Amino acid sequence: MKQESKTLKFPSVEYLIAGTLPFSSAEELVEDLTLVWSEVQRLDECVLIWRNLFTRSVEFAHRNSQQEFRRSSCASAPSIEFAQKNIQDYYSEGSDWQWVTLVVDDAPVGLVGFDKDVTVEIPPAWISTSARLLATALTWEWNLTEMKLSALGEYAAGAGHEINNPLAAINGRAAQLLKGEEDLHRRQLLETIGAQTYRIRDMIGDSMLFAHPPALQRSDLKLAELVETVVHQFAKTFGDRQISLYGNREPNLTISGDETQLCVVISELLKNSLNAVEDRGQIDLNCYVEETRTGKWAILRIADNGCGFTELEREHCFDPFFSGRQAGRGLGFGLSKCWRIVTGHHGTISLGNSHNGMTEFVVSLPIEEDSI
Repeated sequence: MKQESKTLKFPSVEYLIAGTLPFSSAEELVEDLTLVWSEVQRLDECVLIWRNLFTRSVEFAHRNSQQEFRRSSCASAPSIEFAQKNIQDYYSEGSDWQWVTLVVDDAPVGLVGFDKDVTVEIPPAWISTSARLLATALTWEWNLTEMKLSALGEYAAGAGHEINNPLAAINGRAAQLLKGEEDLHRRQLLETIGAQTYRIRDMIGDSMLFAHPPALQRSDLKLAELVETVVHQFAKTFGDRQISLYGNREPNLTISGDETQLCVVISELLKNSLNAVEDRGQIDLNCYVEETRTGKWAILRIADNGCGFTELEREHCFDPFFSGRQAGRGLGFGLSKCWRIVTGHHGTISLGNSHNGMTEFVVSLPIEEDSI
């Protein structure tokens, strides 16, 4: 039932600050902001949408007096379902919602939405303080991520130099012993030693590339052709395991990007799905154009009917060194590299909610106006 129209008075801005500080993460601040705004308005529902300052991803929090606080994220606001409603119902013109825009330095960082039937007199200090809190939290979180990556890069560079020398010695001695070894069991042991040294070398290399990826070598690329090139590399696996590959890929969808790095993204996402599905499983791979308020985007969507993700795995799936291999998905550095490459292209990658038994990843890459 809609609330009768009435004017609501906001308390002092100190009330807002007291209800949101201190916070330990951007998500915690958003939750507290949503709670404070909804409690002050005494509304049935209140929605807070906040934009990542460095990508096009949109996240939002929803407080309903009849249900617990919920929070979710998506690649673009007009397409996500949340709390059994489509966010477009909240966000579109002509909806039953009104919006207050949170702006910092002439750039929108978030929106607060509530029922149109309520007339609200909002002090400018409430809007500006909420915007500054949100921008500070997002900037702080971004800087923290950059600091972690920088520390990882420094560690990987130092450790790589110190570890690679003894690794080379171990690998070289194992190779020498292997040449004159005739016993089959000992040969297998020596081959295992050599293989493990390469595994350590690759891990150090992945760490360094993740922290300090090479500069992009951009060119105009047809995304569908890029996908087909990578899929062809896995043709034998698909055939041997009788895995079905479905999807529609727009043939003329052109993007500007680094061919080698984007092939790594597609390859790692395919590997992740192949690790998850059983024989005779299904993988869907689509690419198409999506137009939003922020421009045109190339969407790469890969879904599979394999084992899904636990809540813990969802939270950490893009973290380096985190692995869900025990659940059937080899995460490790694969998804971390995808995240690093996609964000380097000013795009986003997200793990979507499971629908009809399918788990999906969505990659969004910006399209220049004259590319299509």
